[in-house]
Amino acid sequence: MSGIRFVTGLALTATLAGGWAAKSAMLPAGTADADKFLFDRGTESAKDRKWLNAREYFRNLVDNYPQSPYRPDAKLALGDTYIGEHTTESLLLAANEFREFLTFYPTHQRADYAQLQLARSFTEQMLAPERDQSSTKDAIKEIEIFLQRFPNSLLMPEARQLERQARDRLSEAGYRVGFFYFRLKYYPGAI
Repeated sequence: MSGIRFVTGLALTATLAGGWAAKSAMLPAGTADADKFLFDRGTESAKDRKWLNAREYFRNLVDNYPQSPYRPDAKLALGDTYIGEHTTESLLLAANEFREFLTFYPTHQRADYAQLQLARSFTEQMLAPERDQSSTKDAIKEIEIFLQRFPNSLLMPEARQLERQARDRLSEAGYRVGFFYFRLKYYPGAI
């Protein structure tokens, strides 16, 4: 039994040491403002579309510097890197990051941006009109929340554009279902 504890303790120590080594490897020795350094490096990586590197810097800042003034912006930037990657998995992770931001910072000055990006993460997942429209409905729901919570936002034109795009997709889906049943001469389904 003591051998199992020893091996478990050794594995735990190696894991913690590995995590500390990864964190310290990102920061040069003697860095005074580590949080600013991480945010700046993450921003540079994001501008170069190096999404994974940017996420490492932003995640390090978010996880290890809870009192940093850069933390909210790093949380938003994390979501943006996922949207920039533009895969289904990354869009789901982006939605999670923006939801967490809105949970932790509901009155932050950039909460409107987070809500809009949450809606965008769903509009990017919208499928063709013939396919499942769950993401389209989720996008419309998040856009409606944006319109209710932030009526005076400078991002309103963008929100209206996303709303129009999502509603058009949902309308097209409804039309195609109706047309399909009309061609089959099943008129109750077409109606």
